[in-house]
Amino acid sequence: MRLGGVEAPLIKHTAMKFLNSGLFDEVVVVLGHDAGEILKATAASGIKYVYSPHYKEGMSYSVKVGVSSVKKFSDIVAIHPGDVPFILPETLRRLTEAAVQDLHNVKESIIIPKYVPLSKGGHPLLITKPLIPYVTEISEEGKGLKGFLSKFRTRIHYVPTHDLGVLADVDTPEDLRRNKELMERESLQYTR
Repeated sequence: MRLGGVEAPLIKHTAMKFLNSGLFDEVVVVLGHDAGEILKATAASGIKYVYSPHYKEGMSYSVKVGVSSVKKFSDIVAIHPGDVPFILPETLRRLTEAAVQDLHNVKESIIIPKYVPLSKGGHPLLITKPLIPYVTEISEEGKGLKGFLSKFRTRIHYVPTHDLGVLADVDTPEDLRRNKELMERESLQYTR
């Protein structure tokens, strides 16, 4: 994929956005399918990796592996799919500030960006320390993160945004073409 004038795997672009934001002490990519190829294509970039041996059984297993790898040392955990690359650094900053504020106010929170024009929640999810252990208990049978969000819906703190990047995922080449405007916005960021 070509973003910002650089050819790189989508997952690397997404992970580097989090790493380069300076907001996260550690960025962990959970590997599963094509783990060796992804590792080879993204290595030496400061990203850390964990492997989900049960990735074929559903995303819940990969989320649990990733969160388990950082929960001991984390006050806030961000969960973000690798195929949602267009979130703006400013949006990440605002979400992180909201999570830190909630943590200082001793609130159990799940911070979610809400794309205002559609009134729709997006990615990433930021989860404060008191709720992190519950993420490691999710299961496909319990509807994964959707089940977790349903169980703790009173703890959700939506942060309004006009950043369409919180919703735009890329699963196919057609998705890239459809998100051309967001890709152009990405290129502008790297040329400033």
